[in-house]
Amino acid sequence: MLTRTQPKQDTTKDRPTRLRRMARLAGILYLAIFVTYPASVLIRASIVVPGDATATAENVAANEGLFRLGMAGEAVVFLIEIVLAAVLYVLLRPVSRSISLGASLARVAEGVVMAAGNLVMAILTLIAVGGASYLTVFSQEQRDALALFFQDANDYVVLTWGFFFGLSLVLTGWLVYRSGFVPKLPGLLLAAAGFGYLAQSFGTIVAPGAADIFSAIVYVLAIPGELVFALWLLFKGIDEDAW
Repeated sequence: MLTRTQPKQDTTKDRPTRLRRMARLAGILYLAIFVTYPASVLIRASIVVPGDATATAENVAANEGLFRLGMAGEAVVFLIEIVLAAVLYVLLRPVSRSISLGASLARVAEGVVMAAGNLVMAILTLIAVGGASYLTVFSQEQRDALALFFQDANDYVVLTWGFFFGLSLVLTGWLVYRSGFVPKLPGLLLAAAGFGYLAQSFGTIVAPGAADIFSAIVYVLAIPGELVFALWLLFKGIDEDAW
C-alpha cells in the first residue's frame, strides 16, 4: 500500500536569520561580560585594602550588601560564559569542530574555576567577619587576617582561570582568522588577547614582582581584542554564505 510522504521542509532560507541572531546574541553576551565583570572587580577593590587586614575586615562587615552584590555579579558572569561558549561553538564549528569544542570547553572551565574559586573565597571572607560563635576561638586580629588571606588567595584564583581563558581566546582567535566569514583582524586581536592572559598568569606566578607589568599587558591586549570581536558580532555579524 502506497503512503503519501510529506515533503521535507527547506530550512536553508531560515539559516541566515538564525545565524544573524546567534551572532548578535554572542555580541550582546560579550558586552554584558564587559560591563558586569569590571563592576564586580571594582566593588571588590573598593572594599579590600591591600596589606591592611583590619581595614579590610571592617569594610567587608560595613559594606556586606555591596560585597554580596559583587559576588552576584561574578556569578552572573559565570552563567553568561557558559551560554557564550555554546553559541561560539555553534558559530565556529564549520572551521574546525574539534578546535571549536576545545575553545568552548576552555571557556567553560574558566567560568567554573572563577565561580568555584572567586565565590568560595568571598564566602569564606564573609564567614571570617560574620562573628559566628564558633569563631571566638580566634582572636579578632586572627579573624581579620583570615579575611584578608582569603582575598589575597582570590588573586591567585584569577591567575588560575586566566590560563583557561587565555587558551580559549587563542583558539577562538585562530578559528576566527581561518573562518572566512569574519575578518581576520578580530581573530588576530583575540589571539593577542589570549597570549596576554597567558603571559599574565605565567608571568605573575614566575615573577610576582612584575605583576603590575603583566596586568598592564592584559589591559592593552585584551580590551581591544575582545571589544572589537564583540562589536563586530553585534553590528556586522557573519557572512552567512561563507559560513
